[in-house]
Amino acid sequence: MEDITDKPEVKTATETLLFNASASDDLCGIFLKDSVKHLAKLTRAVAVFTFGNIDTKSFKELDIPVIDITQIKTIIEKMTYLRNKHQFQIQEVSDSIRTEADKNTSLIMSAAAIEYSLGTIRSGTVLGLIRTQNSYSLVVHSMEENETVQIVRECVKRVTPETFRNVLRLSLNIAMKGREGKKVGTAFILGDEEEVLQRSHQMIINPFRGQDTETNINKKDTWETVMGFAQLDGVFIISGSGKILSAGRYLDVDTRDVQIERGLGTRHLSSAAITRDTNAIAVAISESGGTIRVYMDGKEVIYIEPGTSLVEVDGCRQESGLQA
Repeated sequence: MEDITDKPEVKTATETLLFNASASDDLCGIFLKDSVKHLAKLTRAVAVFTFGNIDTKSFKELDIPVIDITQIKTIIEKMTYLRNKHQFQIQEVSDSIRTEADKNTSLIMSAAAIEYSLGTIRSGTVLGLIRTQNSYSLVVHSMEENETVQIVRECVKRVTPETFRNVLRLSLNIAMKGREGKKVGTAFILGDEEEVLQRSHQMIINPFRGQDTETNINKKDTWETVMGFAQLDGVFIISGSGKILSAGRYLDVDTRDVQIERGLGTRHLSSAAITRDTNAIAVAISESGGTIRVYMDGKEVIYIEPGTSLVEVDGCRQESGLQA
């Protein structure tokens, strides 16, 4: 038999195939799982995502991450690049099929974007196998066309990839756990530190000043300390390489022309404003709902709601508030 891995690399866009799940449900599932394994080798896929009651034991031979996202309630329109999508105006039956395909595609795109942002998977082609009450869906998605992936790449031009991803991971810890049972809101300002420090001042004595050893966000043994200081007013200033320069910092910025989502407080306004006035990136956590927003160039570029997003906390994959 011809070795399919010897074939030229296949470039894929985002495609969804829908199959009716009826009397041939078991046969359809077997066929699609075989198709996933075949496509994973053919496209050199970097991960497989599954949703629904799907036995993934046969996927272990692929030697790539196989991620079950069944616990996600919905991620559609939870990431910036999924907002304001064009609505198709077609016949009712075709629209119903299209809607289901779009939802399934969006689910895989969002899950892949989150996992890439956290550094769990690398960029490439991902496959999705989704089982609902009425159908199976097989999704092939090229992450090169994923707008959130492109945004993350822009972010890591300004700060190291390790710094950006560890701040996201720590932010998810704070959003989901809080501190001593209490919800916590805070913000991390990353990169362009000299300019950011000039445009801010201390609200309290800087707890990270004059330490004998460098305190770096990329060292997980510092996270507990950071989570403790996250209860303070003000923001954290983090260098592009991850050094924690300050906590309890007040940003001296003009927020009058900043446009962010209505209802957000001064922490989000000032975080967006400092990224407008500098080359820094801001990661802000809402105390009320635990949502995480990433700002760059004065605009919100990534939005994650832990209650509906697949995340990894302390090395354990789980949905916010639920056990794995």
